[in-house]
Amino acid sequence: MTIAVTPVAAQTKIEARENELIGELTDELHATIEEEVTEGGSPARLLRLSMPDGTRQVLKLQVEMPGAVDGHDLESFRVKLRQIDKLRADAPRLGEVYTEKLREFHGGDWSAYTMPYYPNEDIAACIRGQEPRAGEFFDRFDVIMSALAERGWRLSKSRSEPGQISEIHSDRLKRRFWLLDRHLAGEFTDRDRLVVNGVPCRHPLQIADILKERPELTHHIDATRLYFPAHGDLNTRNLLITGKNGDQPMIRIIDPRGTLQNWDIVYDWGKVLFDLDGVLVESGPVIEQMWRGWALRRGLPPADVLALTPGRRAPDVVRLAAPHLDADAEADGLETEQVADLHLLEEVAGAQTLTRRLDPGSWAVVTSGSRFVATTRLEAVGIPLPSVLVTADDVVRGKPDPEGYLTAAKELGVAPTECVVVEDAAGGVQAALAAGMRVVGVAGSGLGADDGVEFLVADLSQLQVERLPDGAMVLGLRR
Repeated sequence: MTIAVTPVAAQTKIEARENELIGELTDELHATIEEEVTEGGSPARLLRLSMPDGTRQVLKLQVEMPGAVDGHDLESFRVKLRQIDKLRADAPRLGEVYTEKLREFHGGDWSAYTMPYYPNEDIAACIRGQEPRAGEFFDRFDVIMSALAERGWRLSKSRSEPGQISEIHSDRLKRRFWLLDRHLAGEFTDRDRLVVNGVPCRHPLQIADILKERPELTHHIDATRLYFPAHGDLNTRNLLITGKNGDQPMIRIIDPRGTLQNWDIVYDWGKVLFDLDGVLVESGPVIEQMWRGWALRRGLPPADVLALTPGRRAPDVVRLAAPHLDADAEADGLETEQVADLHLLEEVAGAQTLTRRLDPGSWAVVTSGSRFVATTRLEAVGIPLPSVLVTADDVVRGKPDPEGYLTAAKELGVAPTECVVVEDAAGGVQAALAAGMRVVGVAGSGLGADDGVEFLVADLSQLQVERLPDGAMVLGLRR
């Protein structure tokens, strides 16, 4: 296998060019270099400067590099500057929390810009080291995501074309594989077959080719909508805490992806943290707070609205509670609230243990929430994402219609009569029974033995998976 790697001589030449430009730019700025700052895996040079007026600035320089991967090439660097400009123009309040761009400099084979220097630490610094402060991390995360939601994140949206995961990620894996080849042992990169945890696996480049040729393999995790503004690369190193305003952390966001198009916002949530309902994830307090607030804002009795919510999609709740409103628009406005206050979410007892005992490809999640909400809640409490996830984005009719459960059975490749559903809401039980499936009930949302379930459990710790001699799995009560 041949991998293209920039030769040492070429790297030395690039570094010499960078040093030449840094000298010219600091002379033009009448600045003194205090130190060079590292920035994750970016090839750009980042330097903290002392300015003539005593203030500090940061100079960021990108020189054209042969073979640079997307996001780290000169063109992406230049588009990042335009993305910041567009974001400030279209969502000025959101632009206020982005690091300010002071000056730009451009040449044929390079670009640079300066920004203010703020003493800072990234959002995740508090959970590194000997005594991680998890509560502080969640508080910081809440502030940042609330700021995004309140200041104009996701102003516009568009439908995503099928095959997004296949097109973007298979191509990215192939173009970035040389980095893995450089840093990993040959046993992980040179062989046609790899063994991971005792399991034979195809080579990553073979997988990339398969995904490119068969986009249907990943259609269930394709984004259904794309949005602007979206940062596009909201990892923890790009979220800076610059101080406090009372008890609230002050934030700055840096280094957007480098795109002027609508983008998949999972890139903004998935790199930081993720988060589902009633059966796997205990999200009751978050859901109740969201719907109670919405009801009060719309002049509706909160108790009446809350009574409509179990098992229903957000647009369906709005249609029942306030038929005079635009249900889809109202639901879109609530989506960010559904993943707020992540620290209030808890795994339903036994959920991780049970799902990890199931074979991959043998189970699915069918939820009335959006894919964005479902994946965020699942991952926030450490539950693995299933190979089949059917959300409100994937069906025309929500529960109690059986469409969601029938879709899941079809994607799993099994007959509905071979499926067992675990549900906590009457509408979900009705949907499963209408699909011809057997149901185990989880008590908590008023579900009772008279609702058609095989039996009721308090939580998933009362269930166990048993494997029969022929390899089949049976879900039953823990003895």
